[in-house]
Amino acid sequence: MFNPRPIKKSNKDEGEKPFWISYADLMTACMTLFLVVMAVTIVMLKKKYETQDTAVKAREATISACAKDLQSIADQRFSGQARIEYSKGDAIRIDLGSIVKFEDGKHRINSEASKFLRDYIPTVLSTVKNNQCKQFFRRVIVEGYTSKTGNYMTNLDLSLKRSKEVVCELAKTDADGTGGLSLDDKNQVKSLFLVGGFSFNSQKRSDEESRRAELKLEFWQLGDDKKRREESSINLSGKDFGVCPSLTY
Repeated sequence: MFNPRPIKKSNKDEGEKPFWISYADLMTACMTLFLVVMAVTIVMLKKKYETQDTAVKAREATISACAKDLQSIADQRFSGQARIEYSKGDAIRIDLGSIVKFEDGKHRINSEASKFLRDYIPTVLSTVKNNQCKQFFRRVIVEGYTSKTGNYMTNLDLSLKRSKEVVCELAKTDADGTGGLSLDDKNQVKSLFLVGGFSFNSQKRSDEESRRAELKLEFWQLGDDKKRREESSINLSGKDFGVCPSLTY
């Protein structure tokens, strides 16, 4: 008898198989998921950077306000004797050169400058520890400088002696036994003050102005929490403040 003629499947039937439809849906779903993940990631990163930017600006505003407070106190109580320098950095500088002056090749401080330091330093400590500054305040570095006269190593030694002399004066009192730092102030000096000599690496307009001492107030960076905890755990309140040897350095 007659054999039935096989029906040839068209390409149209191949294209309409459920497999291809499911594959297309899967690719669409994957692309949609990718876009959703990207959108969420972008939003999270934006929020993170906005938070960091806000924190950075808040820190800068705090340090700037601290500098203004220090300048206000200097203007009111120590007019012309201390100059505050700050411009969006990590530190506030206090130039003591107008009153804490050094003779050429010398590191000794006269009695007027000594009394000034014992009056002024406690106000600095009070300002940075008792207002919003304390949120970021870390330490004070006393920096000594020299003029260009002489060689580098000699001036390095001399500048270190000058910075050390500033701290040594804080252990003294007036002739009648008054005018010394309180026990609390001395404890803060022990914990917060470092000294450094910088030879002739930072010159002023004249040699006389270059022979000076400066206070550099440093502040914690954002994210320094671990270092901060480590340093705050060190207690030096039980150590004697002492006095500097008068003729041995």
